[in-house]
Amino acid sequence: MSLRSFVFLSVFVLGGVATAAAQDTAQKPSELVQPALDKVAQAGSNVDLNKWKGGNGLRSEVDANLASVQKDLQNTLPSILVDSDKAPESVPASLRILLNLDALYNVLLRIEIAGKANAPRDQADALEGALAALDGARRSLGDHITASAAAQEKHVSQLQATIQQQTTQIAAAQQAAAAAAAAAPAKTTPKKKTVKKKPAATAPAAAPAPAPPK
Repeated sequence: MSLRSFVFLSVFVLGGVATAAAQDTAQKPSELVQPALDKVAQAGSNVDLNKWKGGNGLRSEVDANLASVQKDLQNTLPSILVDSDKAPESVPASLRILLNLDALYNVLLRIEIAGKANAPRDQADALEGALAALDGARRSLGDHITASAAAQEKHVSQLQATIQQQTTQIAAAQQAAAAAAAAAPAKTTPKKKTVKKKPAATAPAAAPAPAPPK
């Protein structure tokens, strides 16, 4: 593994550890909104339209809005709260909850406005308290999202600064190594000594054969 690869791997691992630690200590979105949702559910279950003033049209409208609230509380919100709690610092996951709370607030607001003029005092007060609690939960979740986004942006900036710093250090080390290599004396290969071979000894000439007798 090269030095550059090791540096980037180190930054990645440290970043992952920091993110995991932040997720372990972060407040879960369900902790911010569940108390308000419980209050909304309680206020809705206490509504008795038989005791409300107004005509059938008003009661039918309120009944439809109550059914919408109940459906949201029982079917929609639980699953997205579970998903968000798995990644409490995830901005997109928390935004899904916030958008749902905004829609829920608008429906509950219509019920509360109708209840002010037509519901018994205890039911109207319960709806008003639930609406205030839900508004507070929306604000708390919004603050949580803002803080999460700021923390992630800061973390990314720190990682970028670390990468830039270590990249500069690597480049400087490479330049220094190249300069040192250029300044080093060139190695000379010693010449091999050539050994002159002595000429091979020649055999003595043979003596002439004696002449035959006459």
